[in-house]
Amino acid sequence: MKDTVSVLTLGCRVNQYESDSMCARLRSAGVRIVPFGNPADVAVVNTCTVTAESDRKSRQMIRRAAQNATHVVVTGCFAQVDPDAAAASEGVVYVCGNEGKASLADTVLAILGGAIPETPAQVDPPVGRHGVEMTLTAPMRTRSYIKIEDGCNNRCSYCLIRTARGPVRSKDPALVLEEAASLAKAGAKEVILTGIEAASYGMDFEDRKPYGHALAELIRGVQEIDGIERIGLGSLEPTVMNDVFCEAARDCPKLLPHFHLSVQSGSDPVLAAMRRRYRAETVLTAIRRMKDARPDATFSADVIVGFPGESEEQYEETEAFCRAARFLHLHIFPYSKREGTEAAAMENQVPEAVKHERAARLEAVGAGIRRELLADYVDLHRDTPVMLLVEKCVGGMCSGHSEHFVELKRISGKAGIGEIVPVLVDATDGVICTGHFAHEPLKG
Repeated sequence: MKDTVSVLTLGCRVNQYESDSMCARLRSAGVRIVPFGNPADVAVVNTCTVTAESDRKSRQMIRRAAQNATHVVVTGCFAQVDPDAAAASEGVVYVCGNEGKASLADTVLAILGGAIPETPAQVDPPVGRHGVEMTLTAPMRTRSYIKIEDGCNNRCSYCLIRTARGPVRSKDPALVLEEAASLAKAGAKEVILTGIEAASYGMDFEDRKPYGHALAELIRGVQEIDGIERIGLGSLEPTVMNDVFCEAARDCPKLLPHFHLSVQSGSDPVLAAMRRRYRAETVLTAIRRMKDARPDATFSADVIVGFPGESEEQYEETEAFCRAARFLHLHIFPYSKREGTEAAAMENQVPEAVKHERAARLEAVGAGIRRELLADYVDLHRDTPVMLLVEKCVGGMCSGHSEHFVELKRISGKAGIGEIVPVLVDATDGVICTGHFAHEPLKG
């Protein structure tokens, strides 16, 4: 019987990519990957530490892993910032941070072979390039992630990710293009270029170009790869949308016209307290610039409400900002105090009840905007198809997302998972859209 390993991934797309890379290596060595919670020889928990709640869930999942696995291995951002806590749980035999992920599959294989590390916690500072150079050569899901960058140079007052991930380190563009070509050859049609701070791609290169220029060049390179039909991007800082970046978006039709922005607030005083590098008007200008380049572009955003010192007036500024930006999706987070950050020690912490009340109000605003945008979307695409990436198809009904990251469900027609097919949109309930396959293929 094959050795068995289960893997649980918490947190971001970068973590997911790193878990996928490890699983691919283990499978190539003959290991059987089983669902997390199933009996396994080794359970790997790839943790997150972005909030205090993330730490709590990481601890909980480490304990749960021990209930069904002979040995537990812990990695990721929680392991990086608090390795002793990660190693303290029963059953944990090995802990490594993000720098050790590149060789983690080999460590797991050694554990399967009976070589249990004498010292469980082996965490190096997150400053090297090993993790950046991880690769995937075969798609693991309907959309394939490519990690192009690790680390962050920002020093936001609420965040520990720089501590957990280190400074920006970018993957060589030749390696990114080689990986994308390998994924395309193996059948991937959509790739997502992602990183901890993807907008900073290339800012560590010796021939460093202005912000956003290296990412724009990379997009143009992936655009030329046969077999890749859609290129997506991970979360972006809004200031990356300068003229050079928007020109690349205009010139690269494979680039999906949906952009997720790490905005955090629409109030200038709150942005300053967060140590963000822009003002609210900077974001609106960036959105207008991209809309000029790609008129069909849609946007989503992360927003934190109830940041320390946020007044009612400042919350209302964020609400007005979101109405002006007209985000298709808002990912709203009540501020969560993260010990070890500057914000955790700030005065004027907002009461929990107020934070959650503001989050609910902004959710209602976001829902109203989405209803209006989707109603317009139906009118625009009753006769002009959108392109659906099929993520599920059961009983002649398909679902997935369009190029604008609109969720499409109950689409009548049959297609294979991972196919990209033209769809005419019939209706919306304000959250998702429905429709049917277009009878005629798109021209051109």
